[in-house]
Amino acid sequence: MKRGLRILAFLVLLAILGVAIFLATFDADRYRPLLMSKLQEAIGRPVTLERLSLGWRNGIAVQLRNLSIREDASAAGEPLAQVESASAVVGLAPLLRKQISVVSMTLIRPSIHVARDRTGQVNLLGLAAVAAPAGASTRPTPTPQTPVSLHIDSFRLEAGTIHWTDAMSSPSTDARITQMDLVVRNIAPGQPMDIDLQAAIGADRQNVRLRGRLTLPKPGHPGSLESATLSIEDLVLQKVLPPVSQGIPQLQGTLSVTIEGRTPTLDPGTLRQAVTASGRLKLTDARIANLNVVRAVFEKISMIPGLLEALETRLPQAYQAKLATPDTVLAPIDVPLRVEAGALQLDDLRVRSDTFELSGTGRVGLEGTMDIRAILHIEPQLSAALIKSVNELQALADASGQLAIPLTVQGRAPQVAVLPDLNYLTSKLIVTTVQDLLGRFLQKSLEQSAPQTPAQQ
Repeated sequence: MKRGLRILAFLVLLAILGVAIFLATFDADRYRPLLMSKLQEAIGRPVTLERLSLGWRNGIAVQLRNLSIREDASAAGEPLAQVESASAVVGLAPLLRKQISVVSMTLIRPSIHVARDRTGQVNLLGLAAVAAPAGASTRPTPTPQTPVSLHIDSFRLEAGTIHWTDAMSSPSTDARITQMDLVVRNIAPGQPMDIDLQAAIGADRQNVRLRGRLTLPKPGHPGSLESATLSIEDLVLQKVLPPVSQGIPQLQGTLSVTIEGRTPTLDPGTLRQAVTASGRLKLTDARIANLNVVRAVFEKISMIPGLLEALETRLPQAYQAKLATPDTVLAPIDVPLRVEAGALQLDDLRVRSDTFELSGTGRVGLEGTMDIRAILHIEPQLSAALIKSVNELQALADASGQLAIPLTVQGRAPQVAVLPDLNYLTSKLIVTTVQDLLGRFLQKSLEQSAPQTPAQQ
């Protein structure tokens, strides 16, 4: 028995020694030109690879150094994708059964460029090339004469970057997702994979996390994302929103979002409409730059001639300063939200500043369009000062004496317009004017029909 164990131990030691000698002496880099050729043939783009090597890391480890994929053969311009290091650990025992079992696959510091040109075409080749390992076991491959099965246990991406450029937007958009770490587990053909993505957007630290179960598209199935949870912390809007021309209104602040949802399809043509989710949105240090909301509303109330000029001259100086301020500073916003039918639905929107409170409902399309219907309530003291300066505004006051103005916020971010409901305002002013005229007429009629006293005679 002991002799058998000694023989077995000797054979194992001999096998380990043989593998070590093989890995130490085998020149894998001589196959680098062939690998580059095959990659170029599959991708249809120039591929460069600095080094190909073999090692041991609880299995045979294949490592690629400085892999780069470019749009064309010229070295100019940013690569579609480049990876500092890519490694795959292959189980030794399955190889003997003609099975390629990848214990783990890791990409270190991949950089991906995703671009949309002026015609609206999006180049996802770099993203597809880097993501290909995670989906490799889900794609059918031609059956060779000797069948070989491929299975990947886990896929890891560390310190990645995605660079997004959009030539369709005006001005053009240039944004980056950095410090991206991705882990994909339970990779199997046609089965949901557990994903955990963390990244930094508009921040110096990771502030975005996405977790869920992802099924990649395949023939006959568009793919899906289930049980997805997205959290965003301390996202500074000024760092991620596209720049606007001088004087154009822009929402600023620090955004935090928690949301849970799903999408039954990853088809780009129907993805926006298919997403359903619910959660909460918070915005602190909020400001609408280049837009004084109260002033913008009064500028559009044209049925009272010279309204804004009258307010600017008759209001107390403190209130004149409020109307002259170029920006609108908002109190912290905390609202529930849901995503359905391709839009962010706001069922209970409440926004406050030192001069007004806005409440209403609306939708913000995932493509940036905005349509919000709300009531603007002017702060009580400011309402009283406005009415005292222009008596006609009394017609727009509610039972508590506050000015209440229905309005809509419409447009496509970042360019939106605040539009008061002129039909409503006109009807209120006309009704009040008519009531006032009738009141005066009746009072005069009563005075004329009243019996005169001897003194009056």
